[in-house]
Amino acid sequence: MIDVIYQRIPDFLWGLAAFVTFVLILFRLGFKHVLTAIDARDRKIAADLKEAEDINAQARQLKSELDAKMKAAEAKVTALMAEANRNAEAARSALIEKGRQEVEHIRHRALQDIDAARNAALIELRNQIADLVVVVAEKSIHERLDQSKQEALVEAAIAAVGKKG
Repeated sequence: MIDVIYQRIPDFLWGLAAFVTFVLILFRLGFKHVLTAIDARDRKIAADLKEAEDINAQARQLKSELDAKMKAAEAKVTALMAEANRNAEAARSALIEKGRQEVEHIRHRALQDIDAARNAALIELRNQIADLVVVVAEKSIHERLDQSKQEALVEAAIAAVGKKG
């Protein structure tokens, strides 16, 4: 077995020499290109990572700005809703007050109309009573007075009117 190993040593050495030569040639010719390619890839990856970090930072900043704008918009909406509620309540109160004033005005006018109608009715009633009294008085006087008494009363009335004038 050792003989077999000794017989194979020259083949091994030639193979080893060929491999070392191949590796040396590869290092001389290709290693620089491989290292350059690896360095370029590392730089590209580093640049992509930096760009991704920058984009991520911009996205976080944009998100915080949008969050602040959303909070400001929500606060504005809340303020507008509160103002609208106050305005609606004020309008409601104004309408209620206007309604009360109109009701009071209508009530006052109705009372005036009632008083005017009552006064007109009282005047009409007085006129009717006066007319009735005159009719009753005429009848009563016609029945009690004779012609001479009537003429004396008419002359006394004319004389009384003449003294006033």
